Amino acid sequence: MKAMKKILMVGASLALACGIGVAAVGCGAADTINVYNRDSASGTRAAFIELLGIDETELYSNGADQNSTGAVLTTVAGDEKGIGYISLGSLDDTVKAVSIDGVEPTVQNIVDEKYTVWRPFELMYQEEKIAESDLATDFLKFLGSAQAQEVIEDYGYVSTVTDAPTYTAPAAEFTDKTIDVGGSTSVQPLIGTDDDGAVCLITKYKELLGDKANGIQINVSGNGSGQGITNAGNGTWEIGLASKEVDASKDFTEPTGTMVVQQLCADGIAVIVNTANTVTNLTTEMLKDIYTGAVKNWSEVPGWVAPDAEE
Repeated sequence: MKAMKKILMVGASLALACGIGVAAVGCGAADTINVYNRDSASGTRAAFIELLGIDETELYSNGADQNSTGAVLTTVAGDEKGIGYISLGSLDDTVKAVSIDGVEPTVQNIVDEKYTVWRPFELMYQEEKIAESDLATDFLKFLGSAQAQEVIEDYGYVSTVTDAPTYTAPAAEFTDKTIDVGGSTSVQPLIGTDDDGAVCLITKYKELLGDKANGIQINVSGNGSGQGITNAGNGTWEIGLASKEVDASKDFTEPTGTMVVQQLCADGIAVIVNTANTVTNLTTEMLKDIYTGAVKNWSEVPGWVAPDAEE
């Protein structure tokens, strides 16, 4: 009896310490929201906080910053209390995307201007460096073509090019065979990986080149939008990739050539939670509160049901 009485007293003390009644759920870490951000070099992070209307210094995180889109997916998929944000085009069924202000994150809702959490995917390059490479010049031509727009749409992104011309491979062989492209990890899969059965832009480009693709090497790196801006500006790469709006007159530190910024397409930012989470919708204000640390517990979020309560 003494042992039972001691347990009951401890339980009562915990309830009082948490300021809750016997019917309430969650105390301390039990329903803490684990907030995950991309790293500081990420264009997705920069676009996200800009869309929320908050300053970098206000951004809250109690989980480790993630250095890629894939890392955010994996982390939230393994954390029932986690929340993060990724490129809509990279969304898969390992996590759940929540609606924002009652609007689902879909391509059509972005086109219809209903879903507001979206950003541009942009290409950056030096005019002089591109002019030196017939391969880079031709690849840029392809990226603005009708065939490229089909790939963009098949990947779940929003084409922003109207009346795109049909790409035709050049008659002459390329004098150079290698170019370097890199930056945003959100843009990287669309440009140059083929790990989900879809045809990426480089795959489509080489298909259209036919025999002229022999020996062609387009190296793609995913080091974040910040690295894309830096390496395009200093001429290390022919083409930089960014998943945020870039200002050619402000964002390049002492560029070594004339900088050009060109929009590739548009992409939604999907706010993701674990598939076990019962929350399906967040208001913009609630999302802002979570990402500034004003709201730190799932029990404060409408639609959340504690796991024990679901059983």
